[in-house]
Amino acid sequence: MRKSLYISLMCLSALLQTPLFPPPTWAQTPNRLEKTASDVIAATLNYRAALERVLAIYERDLARRAELAELRQDLFEREVISKREFEDGRRAQAEAQKSVDETRAAIADTDRMLTEARMAEAMARLTPLARGAYEETPGLARFNGLAAWSLAEDTPRLQQFFLGRFGRTLPISAFGQTALHDRMGFDHRHAVDLAVHPDSPEGRALMQHLRDQGIPFIAAWGAIPGSTSGAHIHVGQPSPRISVRR
Repeated sequence: MRKSLYISLMCLSALLQTPLFPPPTWAQTPNRLEKTASDVIAATLNYRAALERVLAIYERDLARRAELAELRQDLFEREVISKREFEDGRRAQAEAQKSVDETRAAIADTDRMLTEARMAEAMARLTPLARGAYEETPGLARFNGLAAWSLAEDTPRLQQFFLGRFGRTLPISAFGQTALHDRMGFDHRHAVDLAVHPDSPEGRALMQHLRDQGIPFIAAWGAIPGSTSGAHIHVGQPSPRISVRR
């Protein structure tokens, strides 16, 4: 049983490690960008559904392992089984928990991927913003700030603002280009993603601060309807682009 579950997860991981669509070799028009983003969304939704099925299996396995561990605890305390048998059960429970945690983390990554792809799809449909303009549409806000944004120099200032305002570390979910963006073919080299919901007090304060500083950003309300999963603020260039490999 464990071997088959492991193979299933490895197959899913292999899928995630490969690009979800062939990287383009030319500059893309808005319509082509929209089509590419739509392809990413479809593939990612299929992948997420597969992860959900694997997660359900792992959660059932974890529940069974937890029951067995509790039983072994009782048997060990009554000196019916050895310490080694007791510890073997605890290790099996820990492994089952790790499988659940890793799959949940993969689903969270997938939700971020969906949000990025849906952001790109939505941006492809919109007309470019004038310099300094701000716009909110359902599920998306964007600001084409006039200030020059530097990932290395301006991120620490943003961290200081957030720490001073809210007393905690700025929740950065993606700093520059990541493996996730490589797999999606998105150019994220000069941007930072913040795991902050745009409607939260932190999100509204961050967006106002970015506008005051003239820093461009895109705020997305998430990938799954009715869920905050994937909601974030993308700081940097206001148009997520499909990278071109040369």
